[in-house]
Amino acid sequence: MTSHPEPEAAAGDVRAAVGSAPISDAVNAPVADVVEETPVRLRERISYATGDIGGNLIFATVSSFVLFYFTDTVGIGAAIAGTIILLGRVLDGTMDLVVGTLIDKTQTRWGKARPWILLSTPIVTLAFVGLFNVPAGLSSTGQEIYAFVFYFLCLAIGYTGSNLAYHTLLSVITSDGKTRVSLTVMRTFAALLATLLVNFFTIPLIGRFGGGQTGWSITVAIYAAIAAITFIVVFLGTKERVTTTVEADRSSSRSVLELIRILLKNKYFYLGFALFFTQFLASGVGSVGIYFAKDVLGDPSLYSFFSLATMGPLLIGMWFMPMITARFGKRLPFLVGSALAVVGLGIALIDPTNFTMVIAGSVVRSIGTIPVSAALFALVADIVDYGEWRTGVRVDAMTYSAATAGQNLGAGVGAALVGWLLAASQYDGAAATQLQSAIDMEIFLFLGLPLIVYALQFVIAIFLNIDRYQPGMSEDLRLRRTGAIRIPQN
Repeated sequence: MTSHPEPEAAAGDVRAAVGSAPISDAVNAPVADVVEETPVRLRERISYATGDIGGNLIFATVSSFVLFYFTDTVGIGAAIAGTIILLGRVLDGTMDLVVGTLIDKTQTRWGKARPWILLSTPIVTLAFVGLFNVPAGLSSTGQEIYAFVFYFLCLAIGYTGSNLAYHTLLSVITSDGKTRVSLTVMRTFAALLATLLVNFFTIPLIGRFGGGQTGWSITVAIYAAIAAITFIVVFLGTKERVTTTVEADRSSSRSVLELIRILLKNKYFYLGFALFFTQFLASGVGSVGIYFAKDVLGDPSLYSFFSLATMGPLLIGMWFMPMITARFGKRLPFLVGSALAVVGLGIALIDPTNFTMVIAGSVVRSIGTIPVSAALFALVADIVDYGEWRTGVRVDAMTYSAATAGQNLGAGVGAALVGWLLAASQYDGAAATQLQSAIDMEIFLFLGLPLIVYALQFVIAIFLNIDRYQPGMSEDLRLRRTGAIRIPQN
């Protein structure tokens, strides 16, 4: 059992965290009202996790298929389509910071995160439907402009408002680290299940509903309706419990620049950003999977089995992550997992045209990605706590927004690389067969580039040693919230 420092030792940690201010000042500083946390019951945990079903019915569809839809249904060139996605993601990352600041300044009887989930629901679902309904009667330029506008509305406006608030909700629904990991596992399971269903059934559903634009329209409308229901469930079924530890926090009255300055003092923010970037760069590059199945293996329906091989181990393995992180922390599993992902991709590269070899490598890679996939958002909650511990100011939404900016930038760069490099290798969406140069590029994008990305992720994890602060930090924050320790105004 992990031991916690005595109050006297914790007080010393607090003094170190807030600088050289005398401990007498800390004792005399004003403290906010303390709200006793109630347990997060199973019903509420399920309500929270449900949000990632809806979120990934939208996000997984856009990430996996929008580039393919643009190039092979609408007829937009691969390079232009990739550029549209990158620009949309860059603006999305910018909006993350804006919306994150607004969430941190929000104060309502429902809390600061839940109202944003409710208000964003009609925007994200309607824009999602519009994104996959590019009018055929527009000129080529008109279609490109339409695609960009609805991509921006869907992800940068609607999805950012909804999903960033959903991420922030994790850090304010409870302050208990074990409960956060449990919630992260449940939501990640829901996310992976939704992603698996999207990747496995989207192409068959499009065919069932008539193929072409009609198939896309009906399939996406079904996904949007289900997503809207799940977002409402999150709003109605959850409760925000965690408030600032001291009056001195004043997050809602601080300027954006001041909040950014406080955020940039948190050294683990940079590592968290880098981890998000690499994780979702690999995800963004994964949009080449449908091309790989169609051109390298000769059957686009095999993409469904890639998803099964990738998601299956994750769906099973993540349930063991709370036990593993409780025993080893997050850093060691991250290191082992990244190394295992590299091994899996190496196996698939032995013979990329062999379906069995690719599936075997995908399974090993999937096992390696379990630690980061299951604990990534719980890590951000730890980074939020670390920032509060060091500065006395809790910056929930902006920390999540900065981390998800890494997510959006990584996914955008990944998808853009697919479009640009396919165009450079002379990919032709209207051709029955592709040139060897295009096939070789698809192999590199599907297997070679992710191998490099996971190697970089291993290096990042080496420096991610926030686990060593966890016991004392959690105890200090608990004592502050109960008034046993007070810190000076920031």
